[in-house]
Amino acid sequence: MKSAIITVTSEGSGFNEALMMTEALGTERGLARKSLLHLRLLSEELFGLLRGIAGKVEASYWLEVEEKRFELHMKSDVKLTTEMRDQFLAASSSGKNEASKSFMGKIRVMIANVLLSAKEALPYALINTAAAYPMGGMAGESASVWSMAFYKEEIQKHIKDSAEASEAWDELEKSIVANIADDVKVKIAGKNVEITVCKAF
Repeated sequence: MKSAIITVTSEGSGFNEALMMTEALGTERGLARKSLLHLRLLSEELFGLLRGIAGKVEASYWLEVEEKRFELHMKSDVKLTTEMRDQFLAASSSGKNEASKSFMGKIRVMIANVLLSAKEALPYALINTAAAYPMGGMAGESASVWSMAFYKEEIQKHIKDSAEASEAWDELEKSIVANIADDVKVKIAGKNVEITVCKAF
């Protein structure tokens, strides 16, 4: 079942309506109070990704629900303004800035890098786990797809022999999203960015 689509913006409009819809769907599916809280936290974290972007960015937000399996989707065509470009470049070039210190911050920096086609080194293992494959329908356009589940696996493989991997694992352990969600998928095709957070209760 697919919910209604709500437009949310980086300035915060639509957030309350989207949170109310998310909670209502969780209640309808008989989620316990703690599970409802987790569902709400995941949608708040998703909106947090939008909030940090300069300029006004609009995204479509909806849920796809099957029994107690929830997918939270946020999709946007990001039209890069000069202001956003500068902000993204600052985030991606330092790589060590505050924005990329958290797991969700890293996802934002990764999106910035792909949108800018930046060649800077991405935070640990993000680039290795982004599988690029050609998408149907868009002539010559390829999509980058990244998955948190795969990222976790990659880090675990290197945790013993890399300080960077062990630092990345610490970040995951501190992240609300990484602890609650079953997976986070980021798909970028051209300027179109779609983030999906998956959680089964």
